[in-house]
Amino acid sequence: MNKNQIQHGDVLLQRVETLPKGVKIVARRNGIIIVAEGEMTGHHHVIAERGATLMELQGELYLEVTEPVTITHEEHKSLPIPEGIYRIGIVKEYDYLRDMERQIRD
Repeated sequence: MNKNQIQHGDVLLQRVETLPKGVKIVARRNGIIIVAEGEMTGHHHVIAERGATLMELQGELYLEVTEPVTITHEEHKSLPIPEGIYRIGIVKEYDYLRDMERQIRD
């Protein structure tokens, strides 16, 4: 298990040392952070607690966690996220028969 990353369904949080210069805060929707939209089911990966801030720079998302929070999704076990700074990505899989990479979709 890698302590520098957290996987929650198709969402991958990778710990980074610092936020890049120029990040902009992404507003909460109805009081929650939507970490990733649910493309297939409409279920979102969300954080409801106030101890986190979502930020964006040139299409890359970052999460700054100042006190432990929990990421939730209707189809996955809730996971704690410790304090830190994370770059948010989507897990990809490689289809060797088609020789292509594609995003996993919840």
